[in-house]
Amino acid sequence: MIILKLLSLFARLMPLSTALKCGQVLGLLFYYLFPSRRRITLDNLRQAFSSKPYALSSKLTHIAKSMARHMGQNAIEFLRLPSLTKDNMDAYIKWSGLEHLDNALKLQKGAFVLTAHLGNWDLVASGYSLKGYQVNLITKHLKIEFLNRFWMESRSQKNITQLYREGSIKEIINALKRNELMGFILDQHTHKSDGILVDFFGRPCWTTPGLAVLAQRLKAPVVPSFIIRQPDGRHKVFIEPAIPFVEKDTQEETIRYNTQVYTNVLERYIRQYPDQWIWMH
Repeated sequence: MIILKLLSLFARLMPLSTALKCGQVLGLLFYYLFPSRRRITLDNLRQAFSSKPYALSSKLTHIAKSMARHMGQNAIEFLRLPSLTKDNMDAYIKWSGLEHLDNALKLQKGAFVLTAHLGNWDLVASGYSLKGYQVNLITKHLKIEFLNRFWMESRSQKNITQLYREGSIKEIINALKRNELMGFILDQHTHKSDGILVDFFGRPCWTTPGLAVLAQRLKAPVVPSFIIRQPDGRHKVFIEPAIPFVEKDTQEETIRYNTQVYTNVLERYIRQYPDQWIWMH
């Protein structure tokens, strides 16, 4: 834990441009030192873009290396998170579409913020909090305990409430009743026993139906929001209007249809910024 705090201090003492370059180097080291993750990354890219011009091997390798550099920068930015404040945030993060989120909150039912492991997802949670929104995240417990403590403490310092997946329904309901934000990352694989099949990059994939189930039950709007790294290293947050919830003839059809709609939004952004998504899983 103390080593991570020292690394955080060191990352904050460096100029931003230098720190981000170090992040790129670290990302590339990970890419070359962990061949199993590199193989998974390239295999996933081939499956996703097999019918597109992306399928050229050189293009896929370029995306994979760009992703590695981007993830390295994400890690450095997380170490620098204590330096992000309300006063300096707008020089580092630009916002587009905040009115859509504010319009959704006018319903007084809270809002699910639909996002993915795209861009720097931890950074945007802190950004929302510094903007004055109360942010709640459904998270998991990292297997390495000292990493988990550092991760949780860093988020807590930005006034982000973290809810573990198990037994969090009551907390989710209460947060939405308080008209707060509930971050929901929908791009993770779910086991067949807990999931629902959707089409993702032309392939059937198991994902959680939880967002659609909760949106239907609680009548809370689902607002897509994604943070994208810009060419100058800074970030832009894109927020879209709330997605209308559509009722079908049966409950199963309703949940499947709306989950597919949410997944389509994720895919649209990932296709546009393929080098900023976590293909290594």
